[in-house]
Amino acid sequence: MDGTSTSSGSIGITIGILLFLITTLTIASYFCTRACSSPPRQSRDLYGTTHHQLSVSDNEVGLDEAILMSYPTLLYSQAKIHNKDITSSCCSICLADYKDTDMLRLLPDCNHIFHVKCVDAWLRLHPTCPVCRTSPLPTPLAEVVPLASRV
Repeated sequence: MDGTSTSSGSIGITIGILLFLITTLTIASYFCTRACSSPPRQSRDLYGTTHHQLSVSDNEVGLDEAILMSYPTLLYSQAKIHNKDITSSCCSICLADYKDTDMLRLLPDCNHIFHVKCVDAWLRLHPTCPVCRTSPLPTPLAEVVPLASRV
């Protein structure tokens, strides 16, 4: 009888471990499918290529069209002459070199420049500068803790 009780005990332990693994996998799969249940969104980049994205933050809203149009535009040839602080020679969004005839948009808080089409598309989706993430929109936190670029 002593030999049968040992094999019954090991069978019980094996069944317990299997039940524990099945329960753990079931709970993990439930939470994973629940967290990933939002369908991927489709977006198009500047060249019309479709991309699938998971929504990381639905709280982020781009700039209003009126605010966007209030930002100054200038030709790259003018920017080189009038603004000595402009050191970039290419658009940080599309990575294309600026030509003297390219129309650029100047972001007022940080003075970064971009092609109008590139930065307008970005700012319609995101309220911050693509380079330094400075937000032109007033926020309660910005009043309490000034950004490094504003110091």
